[in-house]
Amino acid sequence: MNDLEEIVYKHALLNAAKHKGSANPGAVMGSIMANEPELRSRAKEIGPLAGKIVAQVNNLSAEEQASEMEKYDVEVKEKKKVKEVGLQELPGTHENIVLRFAPNPSGPLHIGHSRAAVPNAEYVKRHKGKLILRIEDTDPKRVYEDAYEMIPQDLKWLGINPDEIVYQSDRFEIYYDYARQLIEKGAAYMCTCDGATFKELKDNCQACPCRDNSVEENLELWDKFDTMEA
Repeated sequence: MNDLEEIVYKHALLNAAKHKGSANPGAVMGSIMANEPELRSRAKEIGPLAGKIVAQVNNLSAEEQASEMEKYDVEVKEKKKVKEVGLQELPGTHENIVLRFAPNPSGPLHIGHSRAAVPNAEYVKRHKGKLILRIEDTDPKRVYEDAYEMIPQDLKWLGINPDEIVYQSDRFEIYYDYARQLIEKGAAYMCTCDGATFKELKDNCQACPCRDNSVEENLELWDKFDTMEA
């Protein structure tokens, strides 16, 4: 038996051991091509040889195959067990949990959305909580009207049925009220810098000069907010 025949023989013995003593020529050929890349250029030569040697191995008894495997140091390696990874447990209390999925209505959902929506939906099922679909439609430039219907339909296709749907655009008055409260407390300010200036300040880790405005100045600007140009 030459070197090539021995390699094919070993692969045939291994394949037979995995399939109750009956090796398959195609599987043996595939194993050789996958594990012996230097022999791929000799595929035409190996094909007929594999068929011949497989027939030879299959004619051996189980005891003879086992003896040959020991002789040629052929060992069936156990497949590594794949660790199943499920949802990690949520920290803290699990009572009355509320989770949300908040896409922009700029078009249909994509695979990235499902990576956020599905785990949240599964946590809600596990803990009998509540799932809110929050449509982030506060930027008119990013709103695609058909998406208002497409998003719930896409979620339904994923097997997700939100307990509540909230539209951010319906909550402007709430946001305005809290924004004003923050300004009154000195915890927020009105910035009048143009985009380029603000970007330059941010890139240079410099504070916006508008932060030095008084509460009164900020409130005056806030009251003019609806009429200010972007």
